[in-house]
Amino acid sequence: MPGRGVIAILAAVLLWAAPAASAASGTTGAGGPAGPSITLHASPRRIEGGQRVTLTGEAAGVPPGSTVRLYVSPYPFPIGKLANATATGADNSFRFSVTPDRDTRYRGVLLGTSATALVEADVAGARVVIVVFHPRDLRWGRGGVGWWFTEGSRRFVRFPATPTRRLSRQVVVLSTTATLPAGRFGWRACLRVPDAGALANPRRPPGCAGRGYHGEGVLPVGFPRPVAIVRAERYLASRGGHTALAVVDTEGRLSGTHLHDKFITGSVVKAMLLVAYLRRLDAMHQRYIDSYSASFLFPMINVSDNSAATQCWSIVGDGGLYSVARASGMTDFSISGIWARAYLSAADQARFFFEMDSLIPHEFVGYARFLFTHIAGYESWGIPAIARPLGYTVFFKGGWRPSPDIWLVHQIATLEGHHRTFSMAVMTDGDPDMSYGIATIQGVTAALLR
Repeated sequence: MPGRGVIAILAAVLLWAAPAASAASGTTGAGGPAGPSITLHASPRRIEGGQRVTLTGEAAGVPPGSTVRLYVSPYPFPIGKLANATATGADNSFRFSVTPDRDTRYRGVLLGTSATALVEADVAGARVVIVVFHPRDLRWGRGGVGWWFTEGSRRFVRFPATPTRRLSRQVVVLSTTATLPAGRFGWRACLRVPDAGALANPRRPPGCAGRGYHGEGVLPVGFPRPVAIVRAERYLASRGGHTALAVVDTEGRLSGTHLHDKFITGSVVKAMLLVAYLRRLDAMHQRYIDSYSASFLFPMINVSDNSAATQCWSIVGDGGLYSVARASGMTDFSISGIWARAYLSAADQARFFFEMDSLIPHEFVGYARFLFTHIAGYESWGIPAIARPLGYTVFFKGGWRPSPDIWLVHQIATLEGHHRTFSMAVMTDGDPDMSYGIATIQGVTAALLR
């Protein structure tokens, strides 16, 4: 019998970022303001399979050394099971390290109280795991694996190779995670090891000189759906001036048009200034917003005050902005001279807003979310003007300026609602006036959400 003595178990495990419930999108807590309370925050909140997530939090209203229990509920989110416990430190903070293999909700419970907090970690991408059993004398534990995926078409594209992982003298594991478009996909794996021909290999795909495996799977479509993004791109193409659109959908996928074109900030960078300042406070071990900080942070976001932004920039400097850019994975950010001379791309800003909660120290997430949802009404045009009546909570920042006879108008936002979280960035330059730029942003938003 061909291949006797060997069993290959092939499992194409599809892991995706399911839309997080709005209550689980960042940090939440329970226990009244006068009683014990707890926060819980995941960093990063969205990962690829196999990556580690750090859960951090803080207890209040209880003495240091209090016990926090961690309950885990993986998709499809059954009743949580106790997974770990720890004691709070001298500052009443605590930390857990987890490695979810699918969307997972974590609940922190402050022992002896009714205080709880919930956060969700989302896993994106297609993960393929192959477990291979082989005779003990074959040295297959130190091989390499080539990977190919179809990326939504019938043409296979090479992905980065991975090493094998030895479980025992008779078992090796082949695995990888690939970020792919929504829809059906195919995969191939080619294991390159000594004596690869020692056993029959009927599943070996074409072009594999080692031991080969293949399979297929399906990744879900996110929101906004691809047809809506195409509709928004077509609308944007009908508008005058230099424009760009970036959307990070509920599955964490980035799409749009002119994604990496660079635009001058027009005040959008004030969101980065806020995050840089909050990170600085945390580095100084300050866990609250003092009156001095609030005196310029609030007007900088609420009414986009330029003097307040200059004051904030004088404290965090270009270094603080570049630190935020690095932490959020920006590739197009630059600044020259002063904050108002920052250059940004739609792709970087959409991803920044999508991941912002994980970039902000957990004790300040609520403050930042408050600022970005309570911007002055006369500046709440564009995305919130369209999305709020449709039931979305909109966390946003806009930017505009004449330059000098034409206008630049931008807006970036994260939208939460209907059990969805996604972000978008619309950037326009060369507008005949500000109202034209606003109309462009509102038209794009309507095209995405209708």
